[in-house]
Formats: sequence, C-alpha cells, structure tokens
Amino acid sequence: MLNKIFGNNLKYFRFKRKYTQERLAELANMSVTYISQLEAGKHSPSFKKLECLAKALNVEAYEFYIEKKLDDLPTRVDMKF
Repeated sequence: MLNKIFGNNLKYFRFKRKYTQERLAELANMSVTYISQLEAGKHSPSFKKLECLAKALNVEAYEFYIEKKLDDLPTRVDMKF
C-alpha cells in the first residue's frame, strides 16, 4: 500500500514540475527504469534515494507518503515547452 501511495505521489510531483521520467532520473541521478518502477509501486526507495528525489522535485520527503486524490493527473507530461 505505501509503495503505491509513494509511486502515485512521485508521479504527481513529477507532473506538477512538468518533468519527464528521463528528466527526473537525470536530476536525481537514477535510471529511468528505476523511476518507472517506483511510480508503478514495484519498489520503495532507500532513504538516500528518497532524499535525492525530494530535492529534485523540491518537496519534503514525507510528502511522498501522504495520500492524495489524483483524478486530475494527465496520462503523460506534455513534451512541448
């Protein structure tokens, strides 16, 4: 359950910043595959990786674990800037 909440929030914050998974992976020094697996709830990050993600997305680490209503998320980040 926590992995799913974390994954949904990671995706939510990434979309709010208009980052692709590739951009977030670059900023957090992680692989795109790992970011994808986190968002899908397949893995949970270590504390060190949690801190890197929070810094890259400019949020507090605890915010990843607060359940949100996420009905308004787009299916993809708009790549047009």
